[in-house]
Amino acid sequence: MAISVVNETLPNFGFATLNPASESYATTVLDRLMAGAALVGASDVHLELSDNTITLRWRVQGQLVELAKIPDGKSTQVLSRIKALARMVSYRSDVPQEGRMTLATTSGQVEARVGTLPLVHGERVVIRLAGKQAVQWLPEDLGLPPEAIDRLFAALQQASGVVLITGPAGSGKTTTAYACLRHLISNQCRTRSIVSLEDPVESEIVGVAQSQISISTGYSWADGLKAVLRQDPEVLLVGEIRDDETARVVFQAAMTGQLVISTMHARSTADALRRLLDMQVPVHHVRSALDFLICQKLLTAAPILAESEPASDQASTSAATRTRLLQVELLPLIEGELAQALLNNAGSRELEAIARRMK
Repeated sequence: MAISVVNETLPNFGFATLNPASESYATTVLDRLMAGAALVGASDVHLELSDNTITLRWRVQGQLVELAKIPDGKSTQVLSRIKALARMVSYRSDVPQEGRMTLATTSGQVEARVGTLPLVHGERVVIRLAGKQAVQWLPEDLGLPPEAIDRLFAALQQASGVVLITGPAGSGKTTTAYACLRHLISNQCRTRSIVSLEDPVESEIVGVAQSQISISTGYSWADGLKAVLRQDPEVLLVGEIRDDETARVVFQAAMTGQLVISTMHARSTADALRRLLDMQVPVHHVRSALDFLICQKLLTAAPILAESEPASDQASTSAATRTRLLQVELLPLIEGELAQALLNNAGSRELEAIARRMK
């Protein structure tokens, strides 16, 4: 098949010059795709295989963009190459698989999480890139509103409790969590034992003992949580609450004297509260330990034109850039009507309505 390029403004991968029958086809396609993804700052890369055709997409600044449709390799298959690098079973396409991989590309080393999904007429692979943080952000640098900053600093001063940062994928949750750790390190008047459990470690922070999950070696979240709690932590970063066991351990740790910072996928603060209850976290743990809950989203603003460029149509196309705006929803203190609603096992909509009335 001929290469179908959807957007000519995207990087030139040179896929049209590749021979699908070549032994190096799959390796070259993947290297060029991942190098381009790293170059444009993509958070995710999607590959969907159907009838020997792969549809390529990636997510940049929250927007999913279709790149091209390319043939799968005849001698070497692209998805099989990804599975091999991620230490999956390369010949299995009938079951979901998860793994991690590291690639050395022309844009530098790229680390990523990989997930596969069998489809009715093919298979889908999503690669989540681990964006290494170059800027050492502090909470006051993130664009949080003053009330959120004040509440966050008050929660971080506590010896115990849960600081929970929620939002959709790609909303900067990890950036905010790391900023919290840097605030603790730069403002602490005494030495504190700070330990993190992450998948993957996205930035090294001096003063934090960071541990990285490795499913391929059998180092799971459950094993990691048990291990870090035996390390005498005073402050614990749990990279993400993904399941019931992790949620319960996070709140148990907070109830027994640790300050725990974590993230979780949620559409709103009310949705996050409801998810915690659905994960079987006891209501009294949520009421007692959840000191700070925020839901943040990164919105794409309209294109802006550099001031030094003339305001011609051509210049507007070439010089326009997009900015990201941080939208924040802060949960009020869990007391009064909101606390009673939790005890009554209220749903997300009722919790959201109550939270709005309390603001």
